[in-house]
Amino acid sequence: MIIKMTKSCPHNVDTIVTFTKFDTAPKFTCPTLQKIYDEYYGNDDTSLKAGEIKYRRIKIGEEFRNLLIVGFDCHREDAFAFFRKTVLKLGSKLKEINSKAAFIDKLTELVFTDDKEEIVKQFAMTMPMSEYTFDKYILDKKDKQEKEIYIYGDYVEALEEANNIAEGIKISKDLVNEPANVLTPAELAERTVHLGTKYGFDVKVYSKEECEALGMSAFLAVASASVNEPKFIVMKYKGLDSDSYEGIIGKGLCYDSGGLFLKPGRSMVEEKSDMAGAASVIGAMCAMAANKVKKNIVAVVAACENMVDGKGYRNGDILSTMNGKSVFIGSTDAEGRLTMADALTYLVRKENVDSIVEFSTLTGSCANFFGDVCAAVLTTDDDMYEKMVSKSTLTGEKYWRMPVFDEYKEMIKSDIADLKNKSLSAAGICAGLFLDQFKEDKKFMHVDIAGVAFTNAKGGSGFGVKSIYYYFNR
Repeated sequence: MIIKMTKSCPHNVDTIVTFTKFDTAPKFTCPTLQKIYDEYYGNDDTSLKAGEIKYRRIKIGEEFRNLLIVGFDCHREDAFAFFRKTVLKLGSKLKEINSKAAFIDKLTELVFTDDKEEIVKQFAMTMPMSEYTFDKYILDKKDKQEKEIYIYGDYVEALEEANNIAEGIKISKDLVNEPANVLTPAELAERTVHLGTKYGFDVKVYSKEECEALGMSAFLAVASASVNEPKFIVMKYKGLDSDSYEGIIGKGLCYDSGGLFLKPGRSMVEEKSDMAGAASVIGAMCAMAANKVKKNIVAVVAACENMVDGKGYRNGDILSTMNGKSVFIGSTDAEGRLTMADALTYLVRKENVDSIVEFSTLTGSCANFFGDVCAAVLTTDDDMYEKMVSKSTLTGEKYWRMPVFDEYKEMIKSDIADLKNKSLSAAGICAGLFLDQFKEDKKFMHVDIAGVAFTNAKGGSGFGVKSIYYYFNR
């Protein structure tokens, strides 16, 4: 899909779209079009329900074109969310009528926000998702012709920014939707290198041997049973003339069988998505670099597979970590926090970042509790949390904060090691608090996206790309 700004209706469009207040007659920018519409449909009932789309055919010159009238209620409390749903509905309608080129009139005349640029951005970030599919491995593909969308107005920079964010979301979705036999740690690393070159950030990939030299014993233990060697991926984007950097971590389990604490067979089908945190971070890095965000950022992904083999780590083992703390392994299926513990230490000690935000599909308990509605957040820093949730209206990505009472911290202590990776209760909270033990003196925020990152029907959601982008682009 190609979305452009225009100051007039192009001759090649087959569909004209106008947004109108749901209880008023449609108005058009073009006086000629307004006259034609009034002649054809001026006596019709013009009332629309909010979100309703009326389909008409209208003759302009010697040709008939589609006309879509979209009703919208600008006074709803959830106006941004409803706008995004309406745009997705419009995208489905354009697909239904087989439109190849559409002109969007009166879009920025909607008054649910004074920021006209934001209306354009919301439209352009949302519309491409209406036709996203992952059909790479389907032999009998439907013929596709890239759709052209023309928005009336002059908000070129806002549109370019939104197009880059939408591209980041699609990158994230594509990565999550790849099967694990294709997207191995090495393949994820190779694709990240390619994306860095394309969008403008540096990428360094550490081998297994280099990770050993860094002391990443916990990360390597998780990877030890797989024939596919781990890769530690470091992305660096410099948008400011400064030596100060902020850090991001994305959980990068390219496949998680649970190890010796084997998952049920039915649930393992979805375990290719256990790298959705990494996918969101990579997609966001592409968007931030493409839009030249004014921040210095280091993002890391400890990419590996948690498999079953005689060389693998066991329930009951004690592992060391890069920062020196020992961990009793209560479950080999609580592996993500082990990989990211070493990733945290890397950012703290090797990159000396000022703060760290981490996205991961970490716990089933958070997925069960919050479902596919929102992500869970754990942090002891109020400012970081408020900064993340303050843009939820614009991103459509919702968050809820978990408690950090001292009683929960007791649950991750071990009698024979510094920490244990599995608690018997409050699993979602304790997983976040486990990671919090490795932040040292840095500000840290853990985001659990286990319930919102992947669905059986649609695959990867791209959740987190917009949040990360808006979090750092201010």
